[in-house]
Amino acid sequence: MSLLATPLAVVDLETTGGDPALDRITEVGIVLVDGDRRVEWSSLVNPGIPIPGNIQRFTGITDEMVRRAPSFADLAQQVSALLSDRLFVAHNARFDHGFLRNEFARLSLTFAPRVLCSVKLSRALYPGYPRHGLDAVMERLGLSCDARHRALGDARVVCDVLDIVKRDFPVAQIDAAIRKAGLTASPVPGLAPGAVGDPPEAPGVYLFYGAPAAPGAAADLLPAAAETPLFVGRSRNLRARVLSHFSGPQKAGLAARLARETRRVEWTETAGELGALLLEAKLVKQLQPPYNKPPRAAGPAVALHLLGGLGNEVAAGEAALVVVDLDRVAPQQLSGLYGPFRSRRDCMAALREMATAWQLCPKRIGLQGHERRTAACVNVQIKRCRGVCCGREDVRQHDLRMMSALDGLRVPDWPWPGRVVVRERRPSALRGDRHWLSHWCYLGSAAEEASALPAGVVARFDYDHYRILRRHLETLPVEAVEPA
Repeated sequence: MSLLATPLAVVDLETTGGDPALDRITEVGIVLVDGDRRVEWSSLVNPGIPIPGNIQRFTGITDEMVRRAPSFADLAQQVSALLSDRLFVAHNARFDHGFLRNEFARLSLTFAPRVLCSVKLSRALYPGYPRHGLDAVMERLGLSCDARHRALGDARVVCDVLDIVKRDFPVAQIDAAIRKAGLTASPVPGLAPGAVGDPPEAPGVYLFYGAPAAPGAAADLLPAAAETPLFVGRSRNLRARVLSHFSGPQKAGLAARLARETRRVEWTETAGELGALLLEAKLVKQLQPPYNKPPRAAGPAVALHLLGGLGNEVAAGEAALVVVDLDRVAPQQLSGLYGPFRSRRDCMAALREMATAWQLCPKRIGLQGHERRTAACVNVQIKRCRGVCCGREDVRQHDLRMMSALDGLRVPDWPWPGRVVVRERRPSALRGDRHWLSHWCYLGSAAEEASALPAGVVARFDYDHYRILRRHLETLPVEAVEPA
């Protein structure tokens, strides 16, 4: 017997937006399918938050319509009973399943059905067609809907699609397509049902959570009863990466401990790799999970500031380079500095290597104190300094070598006059992101339709964000960047 012949719950939701962690359900539509018998149920849902104007226009569901509707908490037991012991089917099932899973989780209820996505089923059965959204499927199969973009109307259409599939394809081909589409939300060994959920095959960031911290444990960022963030990771394919932590070859060491201690997984899908890298760096600093590699050194990032320069040399015996803390430097002043370095310790190590490689004076480049301007530095006697510190070498000759040594470390000019927004979108993806940047600083991200960041965001230098932006901005197409 084909899996489609088992009891089904065909589900569609309308929501206030596309993020299950932030947005809420405004309508639930369910069609229970038992062979040829259908039972329909639907309800508006008071989301507890305003419905954006563009969503109201798209679905026709207004704030006034849901004002007196029950909350999801009022409907949770009824919805759970309707869906119990049935194969959960939805078009783009990750969306509907994700919203329901989050709503149930807010009520401390587990929701972990077997899930079949009819988009993936369509791709498996109709590989010659490029588009598999519900409108495209309806056009291809000659279906109509008198309540498009309403929950029950769309659920009915998915039922009609399944009826055509069962009519037009043999059972063996349907089952092969279901296997190819993949039933999601199946239990992971060692984890409670629903703990992993249904990560998308998309770029993003994921978080592993463990049991609440013991009393007295360091958890300053968390409420006393909150779960402990164990690990933050990123991937171009969240689904494959998250599941790899719990499958494949037997884990050992830290990987095995992380898998054993994980109780729940969350993820945030991003439009591309840049957004995932920026968010991962931000969360690692904010949460400081124990299974992420700790920072190599404490303290703020630093850079080198050149005093004087060729034609305006600092006097012999004085330092021509000074170390500056970047948390005290306005981002607009980064251009022309040298570095940056993750910490003062890394900066000193780089200066020592530079002094050896270029025979530079440690007093001149800020590695040694300046008790007497004419006193020789420690490197003169071992012939690693040519004596600019004590008058044996001309200042200009020394500083020419110093400038050559510094050449590759200069912080480049910010390519734009001021703040910009970078648009990021995957090919053929439904979502896009906007990233706000200013003078090598990351200000934040929002969904593509957002027009601006919240007021009051201040640009602050972050070493990891700087490295990410240096690596990625060079490859961006010109049309992806616009003034903010």
